Amino acid sequence: MNLSRRNSMGIAMAGALVGAVPRIADACAMCGLPPGDTAGHAYNASVLFMLAGPYFTVLAIGAVVFAMWKRAHRRPRADAATAATRR
Repeated sequence: MNLSRRNSMGIAMAGALVGAVPRIADACAMCGLPPGDTAGHAYNASVLFMLAGPYFTVLAIGAVVFAMWKRAHRRPRADAATAATRR
């Protein structure tokens, strides 16, 4: 049997299997839920949580860096004053 013909037959058989078994053909986990199920809200909340996580992490790191920068500029620098008098 030719290799391309064997590959095309395998693809056709896989397509027939997916078409014959609707449970396998579901596009997402929410498509197979019964009406009135609350799992849809849980899926949506988890997606929003995963999307917001990196933004909050970057925001927290930025806030810490900004606070450290402000604190460093607020303190009088004794080393700078002594370095200026040494010159």
